[in-house]
Amino acid sequence: MKTWGFNKGLYDLGTGCYAWIQPDGTWGYSNSGLIADGGESLLVDTLYDLPKTQEMLDGYRKVVPAAQNIGTLVNTHSNGDHYFGNAVFKREGATFIAHRDTLRMMQVHHGAEMKRRVGYFKQTGFDPADVRLVPPDITFDDKLTLHFGGRVVELLYVGPGQNPGDTLVYFPKEKVLFSGGPFSKNSWPNPMFTPSMSNWVVMLRKMAAMDVDRYLGGHGDIGAKQDVLNEAQMLADFDAGMRAAVAKGMSPQEILKSAPFEKYRDVRNYYRMNLFINSYHHFLTTGKPQVALP
Repeated sequence: MKTWGFNKGLYDLGTGCYAWIQPDGTWGYSNSGLIADGGESLLVDTLYDLPKTQEMLDGYRKVVPAAQNIGTLVNTHSNGDHYFGNAVFKREGATFIAHRDTLRMMQVHHGAEMKRRVGYFKQTGFDPADVRLVPPDITFDDKLTLHFGGRVVELLYVGPGQNPGDTLVYFPKEKVLFSGGPFSKNSWPNPMFTPSMSNWVVMLRKMAAMDVDRYLGGHGDIGAKQDVLNEAQMLADFDAGMRAAVAKGMSPQEILKSAPFEKYRDVRNYYRMNLFINSYHHFLTTGKPQVALP
């Protein structure tokens, strides 16, 4: 796997697939993927704001000639750090594709997504007024196969994982899968959107069973099959532990004080466990995620 010294975020995965990986997977810094063939390319997800997204586009274009023509953009899910940069590619004339539930989540929760990221905008000095909702032009239900040049790209929906509408972007010939929200290597994911933790675990195990060599998550480094299975087990343990605690009538504060899920303490984002416990406790006691599909 090759990296370029002038931009450590750009990786060549081989056979025309590329990844833009944010520094060390820090929370809030999302990834994107690109596949090129001849004079065309397809992009998967944008970033947290317009400047970072433009930086990403410029980085791709330094080494991938086909990135001059990104005709198609897939948004894997409705978390703002994966679509706030869409306006950059709207200017480029790209066609946007997403699952129908992702479109609905964007339409209903865009304002809330902006509000929960105010701290990031202040920290970076970015004007949130520059972000506007750019919804998909095309939606799909279960599967959509795209052809461009000699490439085949499969957009797969196997039910909700971390989010309603979670889309897996599969490059079968290249054996690369961009997973968006459901998978990030060695990282605790945010459960505040999931309508089904059990289906999320099933999704991860299905991903691990696919003919894939490299898994590009929504955050963090490039993963292998075992990394996907590790996350599936971690979430299954989290689900079981939380259900047992709620059955005992424990509050989120009591669960947190019990030092839960210690075996996963070294997994990135463990420091946010109070948020994860509160979110999933809300789901288990109300039957609805904190951020729900209408």
